[in-house]
This record gives sequence, C-alpha cells and structure tokens, in this order.
Amino acid sequence: MATANPTQQPAKVPNLPPEVGRSLSVRILDEGMWDDLRVIMQTGCDASAAVRQALLILANVYDGAWKRGIVPTGVAPEIVTANVKPHRPVRQPDQDV
Repeated sequence: MATANPTQQPAKVPNLPPEVGRSLSVRILDEGMWDDLRVIMQTGCDASAAVRQALLILANVYDGAWKRGIVPTGVAPEIVTANVKPHRPVRQPDQDV
C-alpha cells in the first residue's frame, strides 16, 4: 500500500457560504463588535438586517475593487474611505418655507 506524500497539498475546497435559505450564525466576539452592531441597529433594523446590510456593502466594495483591477480577485482590498451621500429630508407640501 502506498503512503501519501507528506509534502502534497490537499485539494483546495472552495470556501462557500451556507445554502440559500439556511441560517447563518454569527458570534459577537467582543464589545467592539457588539458596539458596531448597535451602531447599525440605530437605524431601526434588527440584528439580522444589520448583518445583511453590512454584508451587502462590503461585498459591493470587494466586487468593485476586483472588477476594476484595483486588487486581484480573492484579495481583500484595504478600505480607507467611504463616500456618503448627504441626508436631504423630503419636504412635505405643507412645509411651505
């Protein structure tokens, strides 16, 4: 019986998310992470929606950086700034100012 080559790397298994419809569990690791979640939840969303929003934003940044060739696909880009659109409250017709 042949023995496995100890220097041979195992086949790389893709790192994939859970199947669609399955739940995802995220552990709050420390006070900093708890505070980050609290900040997002101040918009009125629950913890699940906050995680979904954060995931969407981060995924869009990564995908944009990869498609523009800023960093190679699979490499996490260093995020140094964010552009935020100024808040402009909707004026109601009865606010005749």
